[in-house]
Amino acid sequence: MKNTLTLVIAIIIALSGAASFAQSPTDSDKFSYDSNQVLHPEWYIKITDWSFYTAARVAILSSVTIENTSDVTYKDIRVNLIYTSYSQPAAGIIATSTGMLPITLPPRSKKTYLKGGLTMGAGNQNYDLSDIQVLSATPVKE
Repeated sequence: MKNTLTLVIAIIIALSGAASFAQSPTDSDKFSYDSNQVLHPEWYIKITDWSFYTAARVAILSSVTIENTSDVTYKDIRVNLIYTSYSQPAAGIIATSTGMLPITLPPRSKKTYLKGGLTMGAGNQNYDLSDIQVLSATPVKE
């Protein structure tokens, strides 16, 4: 009898614990200050395409397509631009530039921004923008 009562109590405790994990997340659970989506936005923001040119030694990012794969809204995307050159004598990575994209990314979105262009530092006619890395972003609690 004692073993049966112990078994029944153990089953009740196990089921009550399992029921608490089976709850669906609420909107407030999506934005948690210790979640990876808030702590590491660079894991969820993907720059998939861009357009770049230099004019009068000024580097201009004329458009950028960004995908946000998280459930969080981000703003002020901080990026690192990596410039390469294929002309001699300095072939390969020749410069980097860090800047801020003043845009707001809705959750689960993919869109092209900066269609008017954004100055991103000094440039050279021989520069080619080979990659854009997302360094950070500011999560927005809605």
